[in-house]
Amino acid sequence: MFGLRKLRFVDIGTGLSMMIASAGLLAASALHAADPGCAYPSGPGVCNDKIFEDAAERLKNLHPAVCTAPGCAPAQAAPCVPAAPECGGDGAAAPTPWGLTDVFDDSCGRNHFKDNGWKLGGNLAQSYTFNFQSPTSRYNGPVTWTDQSNQYQLNQFWLYAEKATSTENKDFDFGGRIDMLYGTNARLTTESGLETSRWATGGVYGVALPNMYVEAAYKKMKIKAGHFISPIGYFTVDTTQNFFNTIPYTYQWGEPFTHTGIMASYQLTDNLAVSSGVTRGWDNFDRHNPNLGYLGTWSYTFANKSNLAQVIVWSNEPNQQLSFTSRYYQSLVYTKPINDNLTYVGQSDFGTQDQAMYDGRRANWYGVNQYLIYKMNDKWSWGANFEWWRDEEGFRVAGFLPGGPYAHNMAPSGITGNYSGVPFATLPGGYNGNFYQFTVGPKWHPTGNPNLFIRPNLRYDFYTGGTDSFLNGGRVMPYDSGTKMSQGLLVTDVCWIF
Repeated sequence: MFGLRKLRFVDIGTGLSMMIASAGLLAASALHAADPGCAYPSGPGVCNDKIFEDAAERLKNLHPAVCTAPGCAPAQAAPCVPAAPECGGDGAAAPTPWGLTDVFDDSCGRNHFKDNGWKLGGNLAQSYTFNFQSPTSRYNGPVTWTDQSNQYQLNQFWLYAEKATSTENKDFDFGGRIDMLYGTNARLTTESGLETSRWATGGVYGVALPNMYVEAAYKKMKIKAGHFISPIGYFTVDTTQNFFNTIPYTYQWGEPFTHTGIMASYQLTDNLAVSSGVTRGWDNFDRHNPNLGYLGTWSYTFANKSNLAQVIVWSNEPNQQLSFTSRYYQSLVYTKPINDNLTYVGQSDFGTQDQAMYDGRRANWYGVNQYLIYKMNDKWSWGANFEWWRDEEGFRVAGFLPGGPYAHNMAPSGITGNYSGVPFATLPGGYNGNFYQFTVGPKWHPTGNPNLFIRPNLRYDFYTGGTDSFLNGGRVMPYDSGTKMSQGLLVTDVCWIF
């Protein structure tokens, strides 16, 4: 979208407080693990049958860990893990991920949230991006979310509460989800009329609510109503769910991040699922965009486990004339497991908007993404991504250019539907050309535990483009503070899932 919003943000101290609080929760879970309320009983008793005596002898180190705390019923006994040393193993049991919900386990293993279908969780992602050109602006041009060069970023501190709906044991169920994101990524994922009118001033740190919806399920039908992350494309808002920590142009500049509306999903067959709904458009919560739009998806899983999914979005969206015109967008994603270790992902995108430009021209943007992901073992996976993306009229892509006529705390052209009174003449943009990027690197779980991983990767971007006749009548260069047509980045982040 074209419009901008002036965002207000909370102090970074809030984020540090959240980090300290999460450390406290982790310590609490460790104390629960040391609770002496559960003990190993003596043998299961004596049986005169020689067969059962032999079996008992072989299994004498595999007794169940039975809780003996007051009020604990035998049915709540937890099985002993065979690989644990006290069970006769070598201690090499596969690690299991720890979740925030586990903090609320009592001494008998009961958990009010789990018992009622609720899950609490979140993550913390922190990065450092080295730009080989060391731009004076300290920004990596149109590359986000690791947009700040040669400095630390707390990209996101994410918390969520979810009750997923399930109709496996009953016909009807009711649930919902709410997410909160704090960090430098927040200002790139806000909705006009939601976060923009509620949180603090200035800076690159802010708060966003990517999800805030309720859901009802009846047999194979689910209906979601509220504010939710867009299903479009291969990447998503939560950076820890993506393979790479930098995101493609397709996602940052071509696609919506969130929607507000109502959407129904139906599982037609074991292989085919469809969804259809009505929204308030792209990244819009209230009447900043007074129009309704359409969101539809379908997904088919083949016998060889490959999958083809398409998302279609149509709505009236802001243009450079400060009016609303028809915008159509579609994304097609194909995922194919080549073997047990290697996966291929291909994505194509196409968007178009009527009378999008200040002179009444139509705007088109489109591109192709290719991914290869190779899983070596439980600790190491490697990925490669090549992207070509074209902003044909220079309508979509903008850069973070702090100082001068551009304020670095503004969301760039194309992200939101809220102008916030910002005149068009102050907006960066005009990259009417082709963007290419190649990214390669590993995803490393140093302990083998899925809760912690590190993602170092090398990314190279280059641009071939035309001119920006509206803003300055000359050629626009997107990198190294507007002086280069290419750049190289070395990006590393550390992510903790809980």
